[in-house]
Amino acid sequence: MQSPLKFLFLGGAGVLMVACATDMATSPLASTRAAAALVSAPLSFDRIRTSFVGSSSPSAGFVPSTSQNGQTGEAGESENENDDGPGDNEHEDGPGWRGFMGGGIGESFIGGIGFGAGWGMGPFGDIDDSDDNCALSTTSNRLECAPETHDGLTVTRSFSFLDASGATEQAFVPTKTNTVNVKTSVSGTITHHETVTSTVNSSSDFTVAGLASGSSQRTVNGASAGKESTTGTRDGVAFTALRTAGDTTTGLVIPVQDNRPTYPTAGTIVRSMSATVTLNGQTPSTSSRREVITFDGSATAKVVITQDGVTKNCTKPLPHGDLTCS
Repeated sequence: MQSPLKFLFLGGAGVLMVACATDMATSPLASTRAAAALVSAPLSFDRIRTSFVGSSSPSAGFVPSTSQNGQTGEAGESENENDDGPGDNEHEDGPGWRGFMGGGIGESFIGGIGFGAGWGMGPFGDIDDSDDNCALSTTSNRLECAPETHDGLTVTRSFSFLDASGATEQAFVPTKTNTVNVKTSVSGTITHHETVTSTVNSSSDFTVAGLASGSSQRTVNGASAGKESTTGTRDGVAFTALRTAGDTTTGLVIPVQDNRPTYPTAGTIVRSMSATVTLNGQTPSTSSRREVITFDGSATAKVVITQDGVTKNCTKPLPHGDLTCS
């Protein structure tokens, strides 16, 4: 069965734009287990609307290193065909100063998705309303979709639609609907790595405006948050891991131009993530990171990263290129 009223934010899940984590020499947390837990997004983040690049595949579940110094962590084998960063192998110490945390950042958020000749092509633009398990609620005036459970996760979505004048619509109308809001929640438990279980709870509230025919730009506002609690055994050692992540996208403006990608010209994305990893009989390892990405109309985004008390000012070429930090 198709997912109810899929709102396909292209590049959210399936494409990583993150450099390998090889530059941790100046980080005070180099080699902590919890820092390695910041490399990948919590399970279920591919089911919500977020700038993180996530996966719900059991092979992507996080398990910590049990080595004495905790220098490596594991986030499982990713199934994304275009993975070119952490997420599909043993990791060094964390996302580092040259790559984004949480699996990377989605292509739509940095200008990596182009606009096509027809309606709906491009970042945050494709909508599939062919599922019959959604109905208009007279109470909320939203299209409410029945929960759908698959592989241990239950996903619930609802939608609202506005035309260019701000009037409410009862359904999505191609070329006419201008603004779509989608609220998504995900909960459940995934078993992975044979002896490990992760319980997740995540949600997002995402709005895209400028979808109507003739719009000159798309504007994105939204927020996501999620929590993943993991227990299990690795190499005969019992462990627990708690990971939280979330982001807020404010006033992200993407000009509409046919046949080529256009990077955001305004707006900010604030991303945060924290992790606590505890091996039986050992002191808990903790780590946190915050990334603030600002777009000012130039071909370079400004990125401020604060990781465990150390702040660096960085720049990122748009749409692609490594972070450069000072």
